Amino acid sequence: MEKRYLQALGLLSGLFAALFGVRVVLTGTFHFWYLLWNLGLAWISLVIIWILTNRLKKSRWLSWQNVSLSALWLIFLPNTWYVLTDFVHVSTNGEINQLFDIVLMGVLTICGFILGFTSLYLMHKQLLKRLSGQASGIAVALIILISSFGIYIGRDLRWNSWDAVTNPSGIIISVSDRVIDPFGHPRAINMTGLFFVLIGVMYLAVWVFMRPEQSHSKK
Repeated sequence: MEKRYLQALGLLSGLFAALFGVRVVLTGTFHFWYLLWNLGLAWISLVIIWILTNRLKKSRWLSWQNVSLSALWLIFLPNTWYVLTDFVHVSTNGEINQLFDIVLMGVLTICGFILGFTSLYLMHKQLLKRLSGQASGIAVALIILISSFGIYIGRDLRWNSWDAVTNPSGIIISVSDRVIDPFGHPRAINMTGLFFVLIGVMYLAVWVFMRPEQSHSKK
């Protein structure tokens, strides 16, 4: 199942890369080069949760290595859903048919959302092994809320996940006023709330369909 899943995701990612290549050939420009970067960032969260899941079979979650991996996973997770905002770049710029760019962005978004929901699902299963169903659900909701705020930070404030590693103080200074006085920044609330509802409802649908038939908490 894991192998077939990776093959399917690889196929979708390959389709996006092929469409991007066709666009480069037809237009002679690398106008949307950053979309390849965004897709790569979306893959990182899945790689991290795969490493973390395997480590948790043999070691405690509270080890510094696993805590660090969990933090990195949370930092990179918003990239999986952030790709939806790349639709703002679609315009009638005369380079190529607008529908082609819509298809290109659509494939990217599908890849990103599958990566994001898979990654969150794997984390949810790990939480269920250690927490009650209610507590794990609250934790997942908080993860989605943080990710939604991360999407706002990326789109409006132009920070990315690498900045959280290389320049964390800059991000803290940039977002501190929005955390301290959220109602003074209505766009931050609106964007975070919009993505929280979108991602939350879509993930709930995924969880209802994919959840394990029996889940037992472990203290």
